[in-house]
Amino acid sequence: MVAYGLYTRLRALRLFLSGALTLFFLAVPASAASEFDAAFSGYVTRMILAVAILGLLGYAAVRFLPGRWGAGTRGHIKVLGMLSIGRDVIYIVRTGPEVVSFVSGRTGSTILGRWSLEEWDDYEAAASTRESQLTE
Repeated sequence: MVAYGLYTRLRALRLFLSGALTLFFLAVPASAASEFDAAFSGYVTRMILAVAILGLLGYAAVRFLPGRWGAGTRGHIKVLGMLSIGRDVIYIVRTGPEVVSFVSGRTGSTILGRWSLEEWDDYEAAASTRESQLTE
């Protein structure tokens, strides 16, 4: 989910910058008029205003629109645990009705196990019961 949000923000930034540069380069010949000195401050003011408006529109699109159309839905994937072992990392991830454990490292990823959500909840309940018995 984090990667998706980062990708969306980078994409919006790229669109924003390309729009700002397009506005800048299309408007440059207009500033080459004979009243260049007088029109230059107005031109710069218009460009700053245009870039600010595009920035606000881009921010609003990234911030509010993905959740409205289902692209940024939350709750389908949740990281339950993560353990770093050297250069490898073991993840336990809840993906809808399943819990998946996998290791990710330099050589790729390997699935260690899969459980249904009910099996995982039963294991969690049993583990917490054992832990409470040991502390008493």
